[in-house]
Amino acid sequence: MSLLGSRIRLNGALCGATCVALLSAGCGGAGTDSKSAESKQLSVTADAACAAADKEGTLNYWSASDPEQFAAEVVPFQKAHPKIKVNFTSLRPEQVAQQVVTEVQGGHALSVDATTTDLPSATPLLAQKLIRNVDYTKLGIAKNLIMETGGVETFRVFRDPLGIGYNTRTLQKADLPPTWDALVDAKWKKKIIVDPRGIYLAGISGGWGEAKTLDWFNRFRQTADPLVIQGATASLQKVTSQEALMTTSATASAIREQQAGGAPLDIQYLDVVTSEDKYGMVLQKAQHPNAAACFMSWWGGPEGQAQQLKVEFKTNTETPEGLPATSKLSYSTTPEGEAVKTKVAGEISRILGQ
Repeated sequence: MSLLGSRIRLNGALCGATCVALLSAGCGGAGTDSKSAESKQLSVTADAACAAADKEGTLNYWSASDPEQFAAEVVPFQKAHPKIKVNFTSLRPEQVAQQVVTEVQGGHALSVDATTTDLPSATPLLAQKLIRNVDYTKLGIAKNLIMETGGVETFRVFRDPLGIGYNTRTLQKADLPPTWDALVDAKWKKKIIVDPRGIYLAGISGGWGEAKTLDWFNRFRQTADPLVIQGATASLQKVTSQEALMTTSATASAIREQQAGGAPLDIQYLDVVTSEDKYGMVLQKAQHPNAAACFMSWWGGPEGQAQQLKVEFKTNTETPEGLPATSKLSYSTTPEGEAVKTKVAGEISRILGQ
């Protein structure tokens, strides 16, 4: 895939309720000075933003979603806003940041209006003040989903809990390890999968700290000698085919998707439960700010959230279904916390010799 990834165009409703915030804040397209607006918080209603978005006529949105899945998710948008042409580009979060910085430094018009990304990848964008401060409460986003980072508001688009994926035909609940320490056992030797990038295990550091997490991983590697396979989907396929008993690269959404396809898989949450979180952001120099605000309002609202669950099996709840009473939730919600996770992931990768 090229840096611009695969792109699809959708004529329609991506403006649902989201374009609101940028309208009265003067993001361009509403007859106001865009330069003076850049220092202001975008604070308008969803209805106003979406009305202005119909006049802008375009929304450029980037995220890591599969193009076909995204097209299915935004069907309600298309019906509600047929005047807006939605240009979607499938890019990983780090690619989004790289492309935005490159365009800004080159003095080019920004080719993206809004994105869904993770905090580590957004760090350079926040540091260079390339993310717009938006009043998401006024756009109708639930307060528990909104967070402030780097002096601007963003909102959580989804929260994907992590656990142990296992084959229900080869393991029963009673056979499963209840804690991460229980994986440090020779009976699991060559039967558990880890990702070479360390990304699925690094979040444990939020509950244990860096030193304890790395000590645990060293003992786990020496005792259980895990199989090294990259990617949640690839590892779950190995568990389904019974080439491995369990995988530590299991997200709740990946398990639900496999279950929907008939795979005999389930997820077990251990004593420390972390997650993969993604956040919605509007770009500071967006060419279609009203469309961006309109879309984000819909994306984080009831209909958009329902569509993400239906198509991508992704939820946004604080407590995952089936969480043991003894489990500790350890969600990272700051760039600093994510920086520790990134460091630990790198150390895990180094220990694995990757």
